[in-house]
Amino acid sequence: MNPISSFRKRYAFLKGNFLLITITWVLMFFAVPIPNTYASKYFKDVLGADDFTLSVINFVGMLALALVQFPGGYFADKHGRRWLIYSMTFGVALSSLFFVFAPSWEYVALGMMIQNFCLLYQPALFALMLDSVSPENRGAGFTFQSVVTNLVGLPAAIIAGYLILVFQFNLGMRIAYGIVTVAYFAAALLRAKLKETLPSADGSVRLGFFEALREYPRSVKESLAVWRKVPKTVFHMFVSNAVMSSLIAGCNTYFVVYALEVLKVEKFQWALVMAFMSLSIAIPTISAGLRMDRAGRKRFLIAGYFCYGPAMLIFINAGFYQLLPAFFFFGLGQMLQSSSYQSLLGDLTPREYRGKVVGCSQFFIYLSQAPTQLLVGVLYAYVWKPLPFVMLAVATLPICLFVYLKVFESTAKEI
Repeated sequence: MNPISSFRKRYAFLKGNFLLITITWVLMFFAVPIPNTYASKYFKDVLGADDFTLSVINFVGMLALALVQFPGGYFADKHGRRWLIYSMTFGVALSSLFFVFAPSWEYVALGMMIQNFCLLYQPALFALMLDSVSPENRGAGFTFQSVVTNLVGLPAAIIAGYLILVFQFNLGMRIAYGIVTVAYFAAALLRAKLKETLPSADGSVRLGFFEALREYPRSVKESLAVWRKVPKTVFHMFVSNAVMSSLIAGCNTYFVVYALEVLKVEKFQWALVMAFMSLSIAIPTISAGLRMDRAGRKRFLIAGYFCYGPAMLIFINAGFYQLLPAFFFFGLGQMLQSSSYQSLLGDLTPREYRGKVVGCSQFFIYLSQAPTQLLVGVLYAYVWKPLPFVMLAVATLPICLFVYLKVFESTAKEI
């Protein structure tokens, strides 16, 4: 078999909706990590937040994100995926302007709340991606997508360091958020070209705001009822993911603040650490993804969770050179967790229930993340700054054991 034919066979999933979504994610994942490199520090030093206020900003965002997951999943399965995805992506783009022009952290919190309300489309996007990839290619497909979006973010930290070096912290960060706004608008325009994958949706139905509010109670009821129609192991996957995602989200808020203020790492050194993370995990993640479709997803989900333990234990007392292996493990854990979880969910969930399953599980995940943000904020600001990172490290072993005992793969994969 010649190299071109071999490539086409191995990457047969790179077409249609999956390819288009990957392209839009390339745009987003190139831009979003630029301001995210220093976001928490920027909110503190320029916009007037303090250690605890950082958790309040994320609490507001997570709460808004949780509230739209039920209707997002319900509308995706009832009215179709495409219209919800591209219309709400425009809303995300518009709301990102709050970050560009925010005079204080309160405006950032408002912008995050509106932006996360617009992420109503998340269950529809995830369902459409699962619909668009065959079962035998899910592991390779989602891993490829994760690696590509991670690699395009490789220069983000360096760009962020350059912007704040040349334009100072305030203007440099506003330019970074402006780049994000442009990327979101470009992604929204491309997503208008997506094809509907729900057979019962003709693409002509459009929900008004008040109609959406009237359907909210029904969306909650039907989304909760869907757990009786999917294997119990899906619920166990959700529980493990909810615990780990909540702790990871809380720690993410304080990584840059802890590194710069406690570990005394320089701003540009932090940019190098983030760039190293993106680059170093690419090859092992690709290798894992190619094996995942043959060897099974569960072992890679466990491996992903396990990586957070050594990452956090190294991080809490690290210097610059110790931060490199710490975030290698952290980044690898995120990639393995994401790819294997998405693949397993696609294997176990029938197409007609995917929107509701994603919406319902994401609701409870984000709902658990909201108070966890406040808890982590209290622990970091008033108890002991390394404690949130220690909690994540301690949680890895029991969660790995829980997945080993309670999560099972299906021999007959859903299409």
